Amino acid sequence: MGDFRLNVLKEILNSYEKFFIHLMPHPQLIIGSRGLVGEEKKNGIVLVFSSYSYDKLSMEDDSVTVNMKFSGSWESLYIPVDAISAIFNDPVKPEFMFSFKPQNRKSAPQPVEKETSDDESEDTETSSGGSNVIQFKRKN
Repeated sequence: MGDFRLNVLKEILNSYEKFFIHLMPHPQLIIGSRGLVGEEKKNGIVLVFSSYSYDKLSMEDDSVTVNMKFSGSWESLYIPVDAISAIFNDPVKPEFMFSFKPQNRKSAPQPVEKETSDDESEDTETSSGGSNVIQFKRKN
């Protein structure tokens, strides 16, 4: 999926003068000395790429490095490809929007077998990390 994201980004860089990238928080994401602030730590950040807002863009197999302006100051960014969640050309009326599923950095919660006695139900519904998991226990 990383190759696809980079190919999309390359095509957009060649075709559009201005576009936007939405980044989700990622442990390897570096936004200069600024970092992510406020709600960005939860919801991510939208970067505006235009002829005057970025410089020295370089792409590797798993990352993008670029210098960008934030409030008039240049910051060096290291963007893991997995942090890119969307690329689009207009936030109000987009001609295009590429939206990517987040890459799981943690494994999904696994159902846990529960000890049951004979008088307990064969299936039990529980809540695990905000999602419902139905657990089954074989009766002996």
